Amino acid sequence: MERSRVNASSGDVIKRITNLECEEINSAIPCLEEMNLVKTLGDISKVNFDFFNVRLLPEGYKYYDENFGKIKSID
Repeated sequence: MERSRVNASSGDVIKRITNLECEEINSAIPCLEEMNLVKTLGDISKVNFDFFNVRLLPEGYKYYDENFGKIKSID
């Protein structure tokens, strides 16, 4: 299946797609960046987010493909 690869997304786009709160997104992005799944681009957002844009790296696509639907809990 072909999937669309977006170059970068703002926190507002991520919030709209996921229905997560700003604080949840701000907490998740550094973790995903440490795992080398995403890369933040630019400086701090002016309002709600600790980043300007975030880009999903090839490792992030692979992780998604391998784990989508398999993760039951992150406790």
